[in-house]
Amino acid sequence: MTAHEQEWPLAGRAEALTTVSRIAARRERAGILVVGPPGVGRTRFARAALVGVGNTGPGEGHPDGPSWHPVWVMAARATAGIPLGALSHLLPGHDPGDGSPGWLLHEARKVLLRAKGPARLLIGVDDVHLLDETSAVLLHQLASSGDAFLVLSAPTGVSVPEPVFALWKESLVERIDLPELTREESDDLVVAVLGGHVDAATLHRLWSLSLGNPLFLRELVRGGRASGALKPTGRVWHTDGTLPVSARLAEIMQQRTDRSAPLEQSLMRLLAFGQPLGSDLAAELTSPETVAALEERGIVTSRRAGRRVEISLAHPLHTEVLRRGATPFQERQNYQQLADALEKRGVRREEDQRRLLAWRVGQGAWSDPADLVTAAAGAADTDPAFAERLLREAASVGGTGAQLEHARVLVRLGRSADAEEVLAPLANDDLAADVRVVVALARSYNLFWGLRDASGARRAIADAGTELPDSADAEALRAFGLLLAGDHEAASAALAPLVDETSGDAAPLPVLAVAATAAARSGHPERARALADRGLEAKDQDPTGGWMLVELTGARWYADLEAGRLDDAEATALAAHARAIETGQRATAAVGATWVGVVAARRGLLSSATRWLLEAAAGVPADRFLFTVPLVSELAIAVSSLGNTPRAHSLFDEAGDLAVDGPVPGWSGATQVWLAGMVGQTSEAERIALEVGAGRAALGPRMAALHSAVRLGISGPVTDLLDELAGQTTSELLTLYATQGRALADGDGDALDEVAERYAASGLCLDAAEAAAQAAIVHRAHGATGSGGGSASRARAWAESCEDASTPALEQLDGVADLTRREMEIASLAASGLTSKAIASQLVVSVRTVDNILRMVYAKLGVSGRGDLAHVTGIRTTR
Repeated sequence: MTAHEQEWPLAGRAEALTTVSRIAARRERAGILVVGPPGVGRTRFARAALVGVGNTGPGEGHPDGPSWHPVWVMAARATAGIPLGALSHLLPGHDPGDGSPGWLLHEARKVLLRAKGPARLLIGVDDVHLLDETSAVLLHQLASSGDAFLVLSAPTGVSVPEPVFALWKESLVERIDLPELTREESDDLVVAVLGGHVDAATLHRLWSLSLGNPLFLRELVRGGRASGALKPTGRVWHTDGTLPVSARLAEIMQQRTDRSAPLEQSLMRLLAFGQPLGSDLAAELTSPETVAALEERGIVTSRRAGRRVEISLAHPLHTEVLRRGATPFQERQNYQQLADALEKRGVRREEDQRRLLAWRVGQGAWSDPADLVTAAAGAADTDPAFAERLLREAASVGGTGAQLEHARVLVRLGRSADAEEVLAPLANDDLAADVRVVVALARSYNLFWGLRDASGARRAIADAGTELPDSADAEALRAFGLLLAGDHEAASAALAPLVDETSGDAAPLPVLAVAATAAARSGHPERARALADRGLEAKDQDPTGGWMLVELTGARWYADLEAGRLDDAEATALAAHARAIETGQRATAAVGATWVGVVAARRGLLSSATRWLLEAAAGVPADRFLFTVPLVSELAIAVSSLGNTPRAHSLFDEAGDLAVDGPVPGWSGATQVWLAGMVGQTSEAERIALEVGAGRAALGPRMAALHSAVRLGISGPVTDLLDELAGQTTSELLTLYATQGRALADGDGDALDEVAERYAASGLCLDAAEAAAQAAIVHRAHGATGSGGGSASRARAWAESCEDASTPALEQLDGVADLTRREMEIASLAASGLTSKAIASQLVVSVRTVDNILRMVYAKLGVSGRGDLAHVTGIRTTR
């Protein structure tokens, strides 16, 4: 283990350390008493305080020369009964049995004061509660006389010797309570130690297990790294979904409980498997005194729940350690003891009935499948892993209903492959038509969203057969099949009668989920948002185990993104990400992180977008993540716009063989256009844009691909197609894309200025900066230098709010305003290293034409040749 791993930063204590140094320098007190729970870093803090005080000046009125004479004392149980035992290393040649206590105090004080010389005595004592009485009196005398400054530490909740307590009671020392780290301090510490970006799921897991205890946090990180559960992917640290408790950490936790009485040990084990327990039940299982003793020591905690008082283990690591340390036989015994005690008291509440069933299953007793499904439904929100265990038991002896519930909980646990193993056999059963529809919905959604298998999802729908009942769920299944085939308009039309609110019938969740997605893909964000909001109100009816909730949330997020409501889109994304992190759904958390990253990219916050997108990429396998193509596409654009086009090409090419385009087909089109343009291949960029724009992908990505071409300065047929598509959408933002294209084609600087203002009002600062830069070029070309200067100034101001963005439109602000599009294209290709012959071959023109245009470029830009073009045009490198 490296020194870097061994010595962690002393996080969250800077202010307290400054306070100690100030107290010592100004002689406000004769010392400090540091108090905190085990593992909080009292010893580290006390040592750091000793060093900090030792580095301060002599203080007011103190003579020149060495300021402090520091000594360190570690009290221990072994020396607690020996007069001056803890200080014996400071008192050579003195035998504690040689004289009376008074004589010992006199001699010890004389030795210490003589050893310090002209300096001021600085004494640090760790675990002062274990100090013998004589040593405690000596400290009190030295502090009272002003001969020493004391740095003392003691754990919370212990009794200290009377002389030490008197120091605090008489205000001779200042008490400093060290709390656990805050969530922010904990996260910062982990990031500092690992030396890179750490994904949110890992930070949440570390926090939820350590609760800010630095010792526990350190051991969790060390154990995770040693086991390989905590590792980096690229520049992002993440876990594989687990974070094991190391043997060392288990020993640390056990030290706190090893001296507990047998009844206390028994209650802790019962709580580990059955918490929270009602205080009455806990007292009957052990004794009221046992509960009180553990609460006083901080091992258990109590809280009110209605008229009940519930008891739980105070720290989650106790639960982890106790569960891990129990044998299968002990586990069954604990569950049986819990179940017998609850049954004896009488089961009065529905919650008690569910818990009793769960405990009976835990002890190995057989239960009715219907009861197990009921119990699992109650446990699904608080303990989905245990709910899955109940449903596995129910599915082994029950019917289709239990198997469906089992699959849904597996989905919630992020185990989509296991869910497919449960669902696939059901599709071959001789099921009633309405049950076949429910199975097909659950299976197709899991295949598409969970396993990124669009063809498998289509087969699952086909497996349901053509003879389907006349039901809303069946219509939703058919419409989902149309979505998978790319026919968004047909899906919308099929479900329109079912979502019509004037019909008086409430549309079921599957209908609303598919209809919202279809509306979003078709370029109608307001309708998509309204449908998604209706569906989210009925989210508890999700037959897929959660995928329809993700789909609805995604439709709402995309609708806001497509409408230019970035604040709303970001709020939806952050909430989805936080909810997934809280419930341990890693795939869904990666979806949320992708959404946040996309919104950041739209704002022009390219570095922030890159961090979020890399975090999402590190958390899930690319071939099983439905948002892989949107993620990689946005990441490539952001990386390229930050100045690393080769890396952007590499990222994009790595995802090139992933055929499924994701929930919003066509997303990669804008990236292909952009990357071509970023290496000067504007003709190729135009070709790709027109091909994507005329394709069958979702309307938003088609228009985004065309808009990427506009950002590169391309108009002509691109503008005409944008105008045509703008008539098919109700999105103001997509319409604004067409407005920008038309203004660029018409050379209308005023219209481009207006477009820039509208982008800025929606928070799309990079788009605003680029549109203003294009306006500046147009104004200057028309001789309106004043208007051009104003547009350029606004462009630079908006660009400043972006994060190091460097795009072709912004680079033209610095000296290429006089180049035509053809001149810019040839200059860019020449700057990228191509010869005139290669450029002529690529553009299908003569070599003479290329050379003539290059001579005009040199004259306009005031450069002498190709070597200066890269700097002027901003071209970075070839692919």
